Amino acid sequence: MQCWIRFRFENGDTTLVDAEGSYFFFKSEAKQIEVFSTRTSPGRDTVASPLFVFSCEYPDQVSAAEELIFEAIGKGETLTISLDSLDEHAEYLNHVNGLRTVLQLIHQGNIRIPMEEGISESDFFETEDGEPKSEISRFEELLHTYLEVPDDSLRRAFRNEKADAPFQLSKDHEECSDHGFHEYWMVATRPDRNYNFRKNFDDLVKSLIEKEGLAWPDNPHS
Repeated sequence: MQCWIRFRFENGDTTLVDAEGSYFFFKSEAKQIEVFSTRTSPGRDTVASPLFVFSCEYPDQVSAAEELIFEAIGKGETLTISLDSLDEHAEYLNHVNGLRTVLQLIHQGNIRIPMEEGISESDFFETEDGEPKSEISRFEELLHTYLEVPDDSLRRAFRNEKADAPFQLSKDHEECSDHGFHEYWMVATRPDRNYNFRKNFDDLVKSLIEKEGLAWPDNPHS
């Protein structure tokens, strides 16, 4: 099925490409999407130049573009990519992914959160330009949003303030021949505290199902 992708730039210009005749390179760190013709191979031809580059404002927009484009290709639909549409879809993806992560924590009782290299312990919960600097800090925001816990819940656990912390926070690691040594945070719920996380479970599942466009069963526990 033929699929056309229209890229709408901030200055109002648009570029229309045939998805079947194009390579798409999604570069989150560079915050851009590079589009090549299939007549050249950027993987083998070092002198290949992109037809054009679509610049995004932040990495999540690149992820949103990747999902939208491959979904459109799979359905054979025409798609328009703009910063506004990417911003809207990135917000949707962040909400859905946040719900899934928090549901996993409630269901399993614990969850791994990646630990970035190059960030000192004193900076894990700091912000930069108003945004969290680390994955653990972003996860703390999710917990506050979805579970009605204090906005510094993981910082309390980090400081080992057990009397006031609804979670346990510890470090662990794994080492493999393919990917080397990796450290991560282990966040676990504390059933001994007065936070009844399970009461949020059905509401969060319902919200996730509605976001995915599915139907909520009449008897979810039957």
